Amino acid sequence: MTAGTRKWRVLYVRPRWEKKVEAQLTEKGIENFLPLREEVRIWSDRKKKVIVPLFPGYLFVHCDERERIAAFDVAGAMKYVHFSGVLAEVRQDVINSLRLAVANAEDLVVTSQRLEPGTPVRVIHGPLTGMHGRMVEYRGEKRVAVTIESIQQSLIVEVGMGEIIAN
Repeated sequence: MTAGTRKWRVLYVRPRWEKKVEAQLTEKGIENFLPLREEVRIWSDRKKKVIVPLFPGYLFVHCDERERIAAFDVAGAMKYVHFSGVLAEVRQDVINSLRLAVANAEDLVVTSQRLEPGTPVRVIHGPLTGMHGRMVEYRGEKRVAVTIESIQQSLIVEVGMGEIIAN
């Protein structure tokens, strides 16, 4: 199949299997993207930086129909995300923006809650340039929420007011 028929799909995987599924897909030659972030975990006796998935339980797979079926056959893969019986598809520009966001992930926060609607904005500077979102108040600071609709989660990044414009 041609590269034009390849689409980014969202694969739901077993809890804590994201990295294992990513490794298996890469070994099979199937293009995938697992956004990761660094997090500090605190125990009673120590602190440790760990690398965790940005969207726990989800992995993005760039595939045609044959690769989609092959990706589903790896250990740990549960199902593809569907909405009303249609496979969820993520646009390439969203994947590119996620790649940039995780590369500059100091202020990156993920929430599964739906954000209250606010003023529509577009980011004009920084790693999320071109992304559309809604302005929200979050812990007293202005932040831009970019909703990743394909997996019904919101990506929240703090930006200065000079980095956004009203849409």
